[in-house]
Amino acid sequence: MPNSPAPLVGVTGGIGSGKSAVCRCFGELGRVVISADLIARDLTETSEGVRRAIMQKFGAGIYSPDGRLRRSELARIVFARPASLRALNAIVHPAVFASLSDLLVRLPASAERPYVVIEAALIFETGMDKNLDATIVVTAPEETRIARVSRRDNLPRDEILTRMRAQMSPGETSRRGDFVVENNGPEEDLMERVRFIDRVLALMFTRKNFRAGGGV
Repeated sequence: MPNSPAPLVGVTGGIGSGKSAVCRCFGELGRVVISADLIARDLTETSEGVRRAIMQKFGAGIYSPDGRLRRSELARIVFARPASLRALNAIVHPAVFASLSDLLVRLPASAERPYVVIEAALIFETGMDKNLDATIVVTAPEETRIARVSRRDNLPRDEILTRMRAQMSPGETSRRGDFVVENNGPEEDLMERVRFIDRVLALMFTRKNFRAGGGV
């Protein structure tokens, strides 16, 4: 993913941490938010190259007769087998980066300031952080995350834990992030935390010596 004309802020966090909730807060503050995770989901349905590579690796039956990806089945395979997860990421991530790059260069100048938010589950694992100017890690207690995913996806506890263990540990992601948001309270508290970070970022990126894509 090449450098962007706009300052880029990544938001990441483990399953159930609430990174999407944090990104909604940024959106309410008027910031442009691009979800790499939604781009990936769309590409697995619409990109012939991605679809073909997934079928070659996991079998044609991984797509239903109407052409829809059997996501639950694929998730059970890849989260149980690290090599399969790496193979899937190697198929999807280059296409996601290319799509992100295209979106970023086509953003109107008015949308670029003071920064653009990129939501992605695997910012550090994919090396995306090297192309970001700041990173925000969203965390929450493990039991809170399990409860959220259980309500959202109706998954059993053991499957949720398998998915959590396949991701980088919260401690490691927090160590690498520039900001850490604890998402373990009411929405009003979350918005206040995001509002504070937004003010800090806006100040950072309006400094005279800031160069987009050059880090902070």
